[in-house]
Amino acid sequence: MAQLDLFLRRLVQAKETIVQSGLKDAVILHHDEADGLCSEALTKIAIKRLGIETRLICLDKLYPEVVRDVEGGSHHLVVFSDLGSGHIKLLENQNRSRSILVILDHHDTSESRDPLVHNLNPELNGFSGEKDASSSTVAYLFAKTVDPSLATFAPLAIIGSTEIPGETQGLNKIPIQDGEKTGAVKRTPRGGLKFEGPVPWLSPSRASSILNVLGSVGYYRGGPQLGLSACIKGFDKQILETAKGLEEERKNANQRMMEKIRKEGLSQMKNIQWFHARENYKGMSGKVVGSFCSYLSYQRLVNPVKYLIGMMNIPPDIPGWGRLPSPLVKVSGRVPQPLAKMIETGKRPPLSRVLPDSCEKVGGFGDGHTVAASGVFPIGTEEAFLDALDALVTTVPG
Repeated sequence: MAQLDLFLRRLVQAKETIVQSGLKDAVILHHDEADGLCSEALTKIAIKRLGIETRLICLDKLYPEVVRDVEGGSHHLVVFSDLGSGHIKLLENQNRSRSILVILDHHDTSESRDPLVHNLNPELNGFSGEKDASSSTVAYLFAKTVDPSLATFAPLAIIGSTEIPGETQGLNKIPIQDGEKTGAVKRTPRGGLKFEGPVPWLSPSRASSILNVLGSVGYYRGGPQLGLSACIKGFDKQILETAKGLEEERKNANQRMMEKIRKEGLSQMKNIQWFHARENYKGMSGKVVGSFCSYLSYQRLVNPVKYLIGMMNIPPDIPGWGRLPSPLVKVSGRVPQPLAKMIETGKRPPLSRVLPDSCEKVGGFGDGHTVAASGVFPIGTEEAFLDALDALVTTVPG
């Protein structure tokens, strides 16, 4: 309980700093899947309660160019939802406008000594970002700190938390308990959860998969905006039909990819196995290659003790912001279960360290969790990236 009290105290401090600043506009940068969209919605609602106008930018990765632009203009509030934790130094260094930076995230992170940076990551208070807290739960607790009546949005924290596998634990239990108290959340006879109330939110898992497809497959076609609308107003017929079409598109792209891998196999190096989707997922965000890697990591054709790496080409466009200088390669890393156990016991290095380091060696960047990480780097440096990663994962963590 002491850990929770300390974490909640940090949320109160951030809220008080925002209120005392008197700022009237904010930029919210958020991730492009269910957890990112739910935490964005909760953050937007909370910030609006404080009388602050918001501009939203949906990102697959936290591009330094976007950070430089957002933090370099006028003095305002900048909130990072389901993003930012892995790039504390970047956020500190680019803050030329001396803006207030608030990070609502659960990815691996480091402490900030900068008084303008509020890194509200529960990992800093002894919780696990992989097991105890989604970004949606962090954003929900922040929203409740701003206004306790926002507990009515507990379902959004529950939807966002479905990406965390296994039994619900830690901070993720709080929105369920709150929802049961208000009657917004009910237990099904089989032990699942369902929502009741004026907003049609569907079941947690169905809502999550629809938001994932809207945010990633529909990224360049207004999908994140539809996802935000679904979070706040519910999943109407138009949203469900759009998601169905996008799901079909992704299914076809995944089938094409799977057939190619079955036919040609994965490319093998000493410690890693990889594939390059190139233009197979054209028109979708880089998130889709990570989802495909997650699925692939459980298939029998995968070597159980090698890191699994997937790549795809992505265009330079960022909807709602502008264009990056050039197209990039998105890379996602996953680990099969036997390798995950080796990482947990310290026999092999975590992806959250080796994948970002390898991206940086070729002019890119990355971040993530112990057993799932991603990054971007310039097109044409794939071979150098793979060589760097294969060399890095040979080393036993020190």
